[in-house]
Amino acid sequence: MGIMDNIVVKIVIALILVGYTSFTTSKSIRLFMTYESKKKNFLEVHKDAELYTDSKLWYIGAALLTVIAFVMAVLSYFMPELSNGKDPFYFVLAYFCIGIVFAGLAFETFVRKRVYLFEDGIFYVDKIYRYRAMMNFEARKGIVRNIRILIAGGEKFEVSKKMGLLIESRARAHKEEKKNKKKR
Repeated sequence: MGIMDNIVVKIVIALILVGYTSFTTSKSIRLFMTYESKKKNFLEVHKDAELYTDSKLWYIGAALLTVIAFVMAVLSYFMPELSNGKDPFYFVLAYFCIGIVFAGLAFETFVRKRVYLFEDGIFYVDKIYRYRAMMNFEARKGIVRNIRILIAGGEKFEVSKKMGLLIESRARAHKEEKKNKKKR
């Protein structure tokens, strides 16, 4: 019997892993709840806001992977042959923690793949950003080609390329419209 088979070691490892993954997922769930609450207030004021949703595949995929991971955790517990006939504890723990991580990812991507566009700006995650405050749109290089939006005052956030191009075109059109109104 090795040290990894000791019940105290198993409990400590389980508490650390489940605690950490639960903490990170709880942050994503709190972000989702904040988004829902602030979105409700935003939509009461901006009834004409237009929702743009980037690919639903991300959060639907994460939710599906959550279910698969939890099913694998249950199967690993009841079918020890899935863990090569060894103690299934670490297999169950790993699948369970992976499920928790994917659950958090589903909540996080649900929020971050949506933006409400309205006449003067956007509502993204939990804030309203005015077009006039959007200073720069930087295309990020690399595997994931996001666009970083720089806001006056130093704040910045990243969105998908498709979403960023839409926001940038709306911001430019809004600024052009304001400039033309001043000329008249």
